[in-house]
Amino acid sequence: MMDYLRYYIVSLMMLIGIVGCLLGGYWLWAGISTYGVLFILALLSKPDHQPRVINHPLIADIPLYLHLILLMALFAAFSWRVGVGIGVPAGWPTGIALIGGIASLVWLSAAPNVPVMHELWHRRDTFSRYAGKFMTAFLADLHRDIPHTDTHHLHLGTPEDADTAYRGENVYHFMWRCTVHNYQTLWANEKKRRIALDMPFFNIKNLILWEIGIALLIPVTAGLIGGWKAATLVFLVQVITKFVVEALNYLQHYGLLRVPGSAIEVQHAWNHLNWWDRVVGYEITNHIDHHRDGFLRFDQLKPRPEAPQMPNVFVCIISAFIPPIWFKAIAMPRLKNWDLNFANAAERTLAKEANRRAGWPDWLAEAGQSN
Repeated sequence: MMDYLRYYIVSLMMLIGIVGCLLGGYWLWAGISTYGVLFILALLSKPDHQPRVINHPLIADIPLYLHLILLMALFAAFSWRVGVGIGVPAGWPTGIALIGGIASLVWLSAAPNVPVMHELWHRRDTFSRYAGKFMTAFLADLHRDIPHTDTHHLHLGTPEDADTAYRGENVYHFMWRCTVHNYQTLWANEKKRRIALDMPFFNIKNLILWEIGIALLIPVTAGLIGGWKAATLVFLVQVITKFVVEALNYLQHYGLLRVPGSAIEVQHAWNHLNWWDRVVGYEITNHIDHHRDGFLRFDQLKPRPEAPQMPNVFVCIISAFIPPIWFKAIAMPRLKNWDLNFANAAERTLAKEANRRAGWPDWLAEAGQSN
């Protein structure tokens, strides 16, 4: 039973954010406070290597589709709160409460919901895939499923994959580079499609126009609920969330290398197997299993303790935003271990050059494994 119920913890996070918006005032910080709680719980928890046992997939899927409703409710509650007033006591600063509300929307749009969107993109039925695509409107990134499935899954760990961060690359550079690349890819692909169909840019079948329109539907709806301030703030949330999602992406393949065209093997993705990582991430933190078969349902992904491991996601994400800590305490020690104990001979050659470009020590030479 627990294998079905555990994912409602993520739904509870959303409900906390919604209630915080409805109560107003400093309760607007309630959503982002769940990050702190999860940070502590994950530090106190051990790795979870148990596979999930799901015999009724349709029942297990309920929280996935519930999140579409909860996400809309969260944005509606925030917009309403902005419209009727933030609700702080007289004489208390409104801005602090508002910052909490924005932070709550960004966090809850990204961490609990992006794994849900991701799961739905990989489903084979049209409804699920479009539901996942619509959810990405809340982070102004409706095209994300295309480069994800058509580029990332084919080219991970190679120079052709914009979603694999380079060694020495900080999260701020990566967020910008990945965002620009993915939008350029969308534009180029749609231009090819329009040329093939002899279709002008301003056409009802132009996917770019549809994606812009649906993304703008979110702040427009917010404006109808809470006025122009709500519309502006929700648009700001969409933009910030887009970059935060890239930061989450930054963690999953940081610095890993693969020879172009070679098979995807167990060493080609980082895994986060803490109990809380697996629940909040809808098992996507069993990441290498997902890349070896992208059509496996979330509950079918098996933890691979023999694969390269990272600390829990909640530690990693805050560390990534402080590059010296990320490089020295997390990335470099684990990539050194990867180079020495996971990489094959061809990958060690790539790693030696990648370390040189990053200005990192040549630990392969120091260990006598240059080749």
